[in-house]
This record gives sequence, structure tokens and C-alpha cells, in this order.
Amino acid sequence: MKVTIIYDNTAARYDLQADWGFAALVEVRDAPKILFDTGANGRILLSNMKKLDIDPKSIDEIFISHAHFDHIGGLSEFLKVNPKIDKIYVPSSLGFKNEVILKEPREVHENVFSTGELDGIEQSMAVKTDKGIVLIVGCSHP
Repeated sequence: MKVTIIYDNTAARYDLQADWGFAALVEVRDAPKILFDTGANGRILLSNMKKLDIDPKSIDEIFISHAHFDHIGGLSEFLKVNPKIDKIYVPSSLGFKNEVILKEPREVHENVFSTGELDGIEQSMAVKTDKGIVLIVGCSHP
């Protein structure tokens, strides 16, 4: 498993732009490449992806944690570059094209799970690895 932080309030590299929000690329063996959230600004998201040598067209699916703008603001710009996204996993409080609404916990791919929508606002992703469970969260509002 590999998680690459693309968009965050702070940046570990001087060439990446920090901004309020979050996005990460989640790569799990034998699963599609998943973009977890999209940050607040599509221009910053795509710029940071380019600097990290991540091709937006190589991403297969999107997993949205919750409806706050700093987690979905970059979605429309991203979909202009990669309109062929197979699925967008969203909590039931959202609705998008190609959506898979997740109210209850569910396995979305082998070893990749959604917690389902927690307290009606947010979901998290869990990945089962050889070393244990890795939980990827947006804001942890619930």
C-alpha cells in the first residue's frame, strides 16, 4: 500500500503548494488507483499532482469523505482532466455522476473498505495490509 499526500494545509516539499484542504492518492495492490478527496482548489490539486509525477488520467476512482468544500472543491477541475472516472464513492449527503452512495460499511475492493456514512456527514476508508488496518480520514468530524 502507498499513500501520497497531494494536498494539505502544510507541504513537506518546498515546490508543493499548501492550502486549506486535503487530497491523497491511495494505491493498494490489486485495486484501482483511488483519489481520496480533492482539496479546495482544482488548480492547486492538479499542479501538485504534476510536481509529484502523478498523471490524473491514471486515477480510476474517487473516494469523497464528506461535503465540505476543502475536500470537494477540486473535483470539477479534476474531472475536466479525467472525465473517465469509473466510480465516485460518496456519503449519502452528496450526489455526483457515477456515484456509489455508501450509507453502510462496505468492501469496495479487495482489502479496501468504506466505514459507511458516520453521523450522516462523513465516511472514511480502511485498507487491510499485511501490517494491519490503515484508516484514511478526511476531517474526523464524527
